[in-house]
Amino acid sequence: MLTSKIVNRYLIALAVFVVAFGVYYVTLTPTVALVDSGALTVASWCLGNAHPPGFPLYLMLTKLFTLLPLGSIAVRANLASAFFAALACAMVSLAVSEISENKLVAAFAGLLLTVSRTLWGYATVAEVYALNTFLVATILWLMLRWRRTREIKWLYVAALVFGLALGVHHVTVGLTLFGIAVLVFRTKITPKQFGIAAAIAIAALIAVYAYLPITASRQPVWNWGDPDTMSRVIDHITAKQYRAYVSTSSQGAQLSGVVSYLAREFGFWLFGTLIVGHGFTIAFRRDRTLFWMLLLIVLACCAWLLVYPIVNDQDAYLLPAFVAMTIAAAYGSDREKYFPAFGIALVFGMSLATMADRNRSDFRVAKDYVDNTLRGIAPNSVLITDDWQLFSPMIYFSEVEKVRPDVVPIEYGMLIRSWYVRQLERRYPELMRLVKPQLDAYKPLLDISENNPKLWADPSVQEEYNKRLDDLVFAIIEKQIARGGHAYATFEVALSNDAVDANLVQRLKTSYDVVPRSIALEFLPGHQPREVTLEPLELRGLTSSHDEVVQKEVLPAYRSVTMIRARFMVLTKKYDAALAEYQRALALDPENGMIERELQQVRMQAR
Repeated sequence: MLTSKIVNRYLIALAVFVVAFGVYYVTLTPTVALVDSGALTVASWCLGNAHPPGFPLYLMLTKLFTLLPLGSIAVRANLASAFFAALACAMVSLAVSEISENKLVAAFAGLLLTVSRTLWGYATVAEVYALNTFLVATILWLMLRWRRTREIKWLYVAALVFGLALGVHHVTVGLTLFGIAVLVFRTKITPKQFGIAAAIAIAALIAVYAYLPITASRQPVWNWGDPDTMSRVIDHITAKQYRAYVSTSSQGAQLSGVVSYLAREFGFWLFGTLIVGHGFTIAFRRDRTLFWMLLLIVLACCAWLLVYPIVNDQDAYLLPAFVAMTIAAAYGSDREKYFPAFGIALVFGMSLATMADRNRSDFRVAKDYVDNTLRGIAPNSVLITDDWQLFSPMIYFSEVEKVRPDVVPIEYGMLIRSWYVRQLERRYPELMRLVKPQLDAYKPLLDISENNPKLWADPSVQEEYNKRLDDLVFAIIEKQIARGGHAYATFEVALSNDAVDANLVQRLKTSYDVVPRSIALEFLPGHQPREVTLEPLELRGLTSSHDEVVQKEVLPAYRSVTMIRARFMVLTKKYDAALAEYQRALALDPENGMIERELQQVRMQAR
């Protein structure tokens, strides 16, 4: 029977959901975003397989959103994140209502998470972390409800959700197990009940991951890992290809990053730190079980991030910690005399501070990146790139929106994955048949690199592997041009400074002129004077964006491209065009002395 008290709890949660969804909706990205958003949107749209560990539950649920008659497929996938993030905020308010009778405190918790920096960031793009946060918050609510009521059904439902949640982002969900274990073992439970809960979680886990081989058997458009056998399924779920990233060698640098993420999460360093710290202090005094559960979740997330130094999405691994910190902050605010005024002021101030960083309602950098690249590419061409920030949105536009499907995009760095090579053979059989001798020579070495670590440790084997990979890439370009087509590459492939790529780059320079068009560089046979007109570049949002990926990866790529274009114009004595490119490069990087010096030299030559 629903009492008025319980109804009020749900009404507050509903109100939090409405507010949160409204905030996320008006700041939603209007097209595809960067990092993994493009690939995840494609995988959801075609019910394919995403990068390890596969995120099957995310793909299935987001697929439902792609069926909505609202905007583009990218917008629908982004909307799924907004919906799940808003649900996460509602669930946090319900979790707090299990440990506090104050309705304002429950509302405060949900709204505090709403305007927190990290969740807001992932609520506006297609990513797995909003759904993951919702499931973590739901698990904590169910566990706290079980502890309060002692009704075993809530534990069993929590176990079910836990098993399903492992089908989204199992690392961060698994990290909550340390805190949850404290609550379980400090609450009365029989071995039989524990065994039933464990069995439910395992059954849910198996059921959701059965998706991987089932969908792989269909050979969808995007089928990362091609997990159609038991060994491939295990490798995919356990993220075999990412295990090498786990390291203890950079803990110092990682620690400073973790501290920064924790301190900035709630808008203001001082206020955020004080309110969370106060919450943990009160929990230690009043509810030692709650204290240890929340603290262990925070510590486990931080510890994992110290040994897993990924480049992007680092803050996402702390989302369960941020949920725990939000609950602690709310618990500490319970029965405080000045809480209502302080809580409202904090949430309002945070919303204003975070809005500038997280408002993506006009974020079109990924789309512009693809448009800028394709604008200078001839019909029926091959484009080789090692820039994931370009490739991920490009496969979305190519496969889903059918923008320039005549262009064959090849991700250079993924040629080291056998599943990707097989996918290229299925998707582009005519092109790949042209390079069959090189493929046949490369595949045995690819198998060694993936499955035979002892033999792979031999430097001569690695040297032969690199040679065969170079032969394959060169053959793709050579055969494409020989059949009357065009071949392009982005600068990090065509003009790579990596010693491993030195032989390939030299072979390309010897056989072809490398000519800038737009973002991409074209390979033209022979060496002769070229009349080149550069395609214009749309640079909106690059310098004004607060997005870390834009600042660290996309903007530097544009700067490099404009410098390449400028230097090529100097070589062809088109000084006005060169000056224009130098000015664009300087606008992207005003403090770069090298650009300024080259600009002055060209000005003197142009006189």
